[in-house]
Amino acid sequence: MKKKLVTYLLATALTFGAVSMASAHPENEAGTQQKTFDIERGFHKKVFNHNQEFLEKQAKELGIETEGKDANTLRQEVKAAIIKKQAEALGIKTEGKDINTLEKEVRRAWIEHIAKQWGINTQGKDDKTIMKEVKAAKINKAAKELGISTEGKDIKQLAREVREAQIKKHAKELGISTEGKDLGQLAKEVQEKMIYRAAEKLGVNTDGKTPKEIFHEIMMNHGDKVREMNLFPFQKDNMIFFNGHHKGHQ
Repeated sequence: MKKKLVTYLLATALTFGAVSMASAHPENEAGTQQKTFDIERGFHKKVFNHNQEFLEKQAKELGIETEGKDANTLRQEVKAAIIKKQAEALGIKTEGKDINTLEKEVRRAWIEHIAKQWGINTQGKDDKTIMKEVKAAKINKAAKELGISTEGKDIKQLAREVREAQIKKHAKELGISTEGKDLGQLAKEVQEKMIYRAAEKLGVNTDGKTPKEIFHEIMMNHGDKVREMNLFPFQKDNMIFFNGHHKGHQ
């Protein structure tokens, strides 16, 4: 798989649903993330839910023939190819296994990898339990770094406070007013401003494209530069999600 597609898939996973907090990763986790993909919550549903044109682009990056294939066929082939690449990166044997089996093994291996980085014991625990513990560890670490007290708070309350602090922090850095705005609106403004700012720095044309389309184009074609220049810190914040399609630069 080409390096830029690896970068794109990782960034997409982190942006569209994976549990990951800014500066909440142990230092040695970052290198492994460049080789493997976080396939937590909704990764496949969201990464592969694209139109024909975008799927064809992904397919070509993976060496998949696209001629005469509809979006559903391409989606399945792209998914299968990526799962196999994930398995190879994690040292999982693929021979004689169907995609569903491989997907489960990849997910488990990656979850165990994440848990290990956070010192979480996985023995006798299912995936859901492990990820709850990982999420709690990340949120608590992020809270500490943001100066948020954890005393007497459950993880949901703490997560809300961490997310709000992260969004407001980025808004301030970007010169976005927070007055009279709810958190969802502010998060959207922060995300979109980061995307358009990155597009401008990288020379990406934004005319007639939604922020989501611009983001995908940037990550497909300029993933390495994005990482080097830290253009999308929200990728690691688990704080902003695309909702709908909004064209134009607001």
